[in-house]
Amino acid sequence: MNSCSNCFNAPCSCEMQPPVNPMNLFGSPFDCKKQIRTRRFASPNSPLTPEELDELQECIEAINDLLRSLGSRSDPNNTRQLQLHFLSLRGARVKAEIICGIEQLDEDEEEIALDLDVDEFDTINDMNERKCIEVLKKKGKLATAGRDFIRINQVGSAVFILYSHLISIARDNCAPEEHEPEFICANQDTRRELTFNFGEFVSKNKDLVNLFFGIPLHRQLKEFLGKDVKGKTGEEFFCGTLVKVDEGNIRILNKMGEEDINIDEICFIEVLDINY
Repeated sequence: MNSCSNCFNAPCSCEMQPPVNPMNLFGSPFDCKKQIRTRRFASPNSPLTPEELDELQECIEAINDLLRSLGSRSDPNNTRQLQLHFLSLRGARVKAEIICGIEQLDEDEEEIALDLDVDEFDTINDMNERKCIEVLKKKGKLATAGRDFIRINQVGSAVFILYSHLISIARDNCAPEEHEPEFICANQDTRRELTFNFGEFVSKNKDLVNLFFGIPLHRQLKEFLGKDVKGKTGEEFFCGTLVKVDEGNIRILNKMGEEDINIDEICFIEVLDINY
């Protein structure tokens, strides 16, 4: 008679029956096999104290990061580390500086510029044609970051800024923000789905897709179709209702009709009348 593969007895003494109240079995109804007790011998892995060892390891990691940066070519399309850094700042109040270049403004555009909080103009002369380089400043709470953009929440609106137009971003206050690691409080069902059904589970949640892979701005803006937006490109200010979003363009509708705008040329776009 063959012995049981679970309890190794013949005949089987456990009969492979699931327990009545399974506890902490990671979603499985069956008990785990008992581990064989073995002696454990702890030995120091360094003559240094734990504090000195931690400090040394931090220095080694910092030097390795510097060497990797110096030895790697700059890739403007590789923004993953930048996204992860911004995600670590979620919830913090920040001030972002955005660079844009536009031609001479007429009176109507100047009024829109005031409404859009344009803080600073630096003018240059080029072939007798007046052009402006603007530095716009936006303040608010950093909500999230995608593959090529950050989102800053303001009162009743959300501002999206492309990395390519972002000069700098700094905390608006000095209070440090504490963030727990992702999924540290996830329940057992979520942990099981991430382990055994990662692709299917993550693909159904846009926030998880952004966390693990990063989503571009055009995909994020699809969420706000039908909303009123305003913003500016390097040449003009725009406002209207967002009616269409493609991979490289958005389309807005206003009293002048429909207008297609290249996403790469958008310095920032603000979605209005949002309830959080």
